Amino acid sequence: MTVLDDHLDALAPPPAPDAPVDPVLGRPLRPAPALRPKFNPDWTPARHRLLDGWVDVQDRLPETEGIVARAKDHLWVGDPEMDAVVQMFRRLPPRTGRQMFEDALDNGLDTIDSPPEELVALFDHIDNPPAWITKDRVDRGAIVANEVSPAGKASLIFLNTLATVQGGSVGDAVGTMGRMQRNMINRSLESAEFWLHLPAPGALDRFGTAFKNAVRVRLMHAQARVMLRKKWGEEWVAQHGVPISNAEMSGGIPSFGVANLMYDINYGRHYDYRDLEDLNIFWSYIGHIMGIREAMIPRTFGEAVELLDYGYAVMEPPSEFSEALNDVSEMMLNTLMDKVQIPLIDPQVKSAIHQTLHGLYFFIGGTFLGRRITGTPEPTRIGRIAPKLITAQAKLANLDRRIPGYWKRADKRRANGDTYWAVMHDAFTKLAAEQDGGRGPTFAHHDKPVEALGKAG
Repeated sequence: MTVLDDHLDALAPPPAPDAPVDPVLGRPLRPAPALRPKFNPDWTPARHRLLDGWVDVQDRLPETEGIVARAKDHLWVGDPEMDAVVQMFRRLPPRTGRQMFEDALDNGLDTIDSPPEELVALFDHIDNPPAWITKDRVDRGAIVANEVSPAGKASLIFLNTLATVQGGSVGDAVGTMGRMQRNMINRSLESAEFWLHLPAPGALDRFGTAFKNAVRVRLMHAQARVMLRKKWGEEWVAQHGVPISNAEMSGGIPSFGVANLMYDINYGRHYDYRDLEDLNIFWSYIGHIMGIREAMIPRTFGEAVELLDYGYAVMEPPSEFSEALNDVSEMMLNTLMDKVQIPLIDPQVKSAIHQTLHGLYFFIGGTFLGRRITGTPEPTRIGRIAPKLITAQAKLANLDRRIPGYWKRADKRRANGDTYWAVMHDAFTKLAAEQDGGRGPTFAHHDKPVEALGKAG
């Protein structure tokens, strides 16, 4: 890796005169932006719930060495290849760049006559993952990912909903873009489409569905980055760093990956340490496809845990959009539940479901975050029982692993993608069909707003 691989933003300050040379990057690290990162004690209970037993969680900023130190530096880094592709879109006639991008993604770059250098650079990056990410480990990690219990996957959704709704960085970006408020159903369908295919056999191969979806999500991040920078301005960037920075994206590798298993283990599910390592490699490969620099990809489960602890320790306070995003999230839940009617006892059942979900928010996020997202002072009796029920469900899943032939059965179970997200995908597909006639996921929502910015220059 060379200094040129970093692509630091022009507003990044120089390193301190006495800054040591980072052994991975081969250069001194730049200081973090002036207004980031700062310790947030409100997230300490969530850190304890997820990380106790894996790391010594302290009610302070964790030590910052290695990949965590590079994370502060990479608040100044976006996604060099895809950011350039977005500028290419703006340079070419409307929809021309997007069509070439889709053609190259679906059929290969060699099917494009004289492809722009930006597309060449993008696919050169995508097609050359770090050597330590091997196909066998990615494939085994995909099996592990699919085998996480519904309790573990639901807990991950709760954690990341908290980060979106009650976390300032993600909440600011999501709220400013406005899509969650305007078109929550289609946005949710695209999320389910992304998750559904990830563990399926061959889905992350070069022309696999999950591979192409990940590249399209990477494009959407880059499109959002240019729009947010335009809206927030260069002074904001100088104080906070690049919108949707490489450091922030890298936190998604453990947040979407090993955190699943860690919750499952907390609930009593049994895994081998190798499962944690292979799931991390699986998500590290996804992270590479989505533009995360090699220096910011956790090579081991240990590095992934360091990123988790640090990321939630410096979670920014709720954004100005937190109440609106919370309302949208609650509305989406009610919309899903309204599609199912239970004769005679419908109100009672749905009340119990609400209480259960609220109880899980308190369980995962602690009192402060639980109160903020549920609007209630404490969980009800049903809410307090909920974590015990999911613990029982996770422990029941251990029985399957004890029966010979577990890995063959597990491999078969992922034949059609993630079994949990298949249910969510079906629900969102039906809702989207009612809303827009069934257009389906396009991952193209940001195309026209970026075109409206005008020519790059």
